[in-house]
Amino acid sequence: MKEPTYLPLLNSIAVNESKGEVLLKAWAETTSDAELAAALQFVAIREGEHAWAFTKRMCELGYPVCEETAFQFFKDFDEIVEFVKSDASDAEKVARLTGDRGNDESARDPFSNFFDDKSIDPQTGGLLGRYIAEERDSGRRLQVEYDRICAGAPQSNSELQELQACVAALREEVAELKKIRSVA
Repeated sequence: MKEPTYLPLLNSIAVNESKGEVLLKAWAETTSDAELAAALQFVAIREGEHAWAFTKRMCELGYPVCEETAFQFFKDFDEIVEFVKSDASDAEKVARLTGDRGNDESARDPFSNFFDDKSIDPQTGGLLGRYIAEERDSGRRLQVEYDRICAGAPQSNSELQELQACVAALREEVAELKKIRSVA
């Protein structure tokens, strides 16, 4: 039997969902925010279930999961797990994990091309469909928490200094405009 063309996708999902479970569980155990902890724990459970479901599907197809050949979502996974276990604020953890994408809803849908491979069998297709729907739901749940956490987070000193500099510049411009207006 020929190796399925979608096997690397299944393998990468199995590996990264397992890592996602570890990461989110570690964060859930260290946050003092009960709402965030509940959301992280819920999604961590889902991630673990996905890892097992895709591992099972690969075994049914006759192939083992191989971490070495999987696409790695986090290249520095162990370092990131240590960071989420640290006493860094939840807002700092959100910033580290989301990077520049933050809550950008226009970001490309990572699942949009999953069904481009027309050779996907019905059982695998059903598993992928449920996975995609649950991942999108998990993303929405976490985004609500991230937005709430970040809305209440104090700004860093550099951000505050930048804002103060902008306000000072605006005050100078307003003062100049008032001078021009009083001359006219």
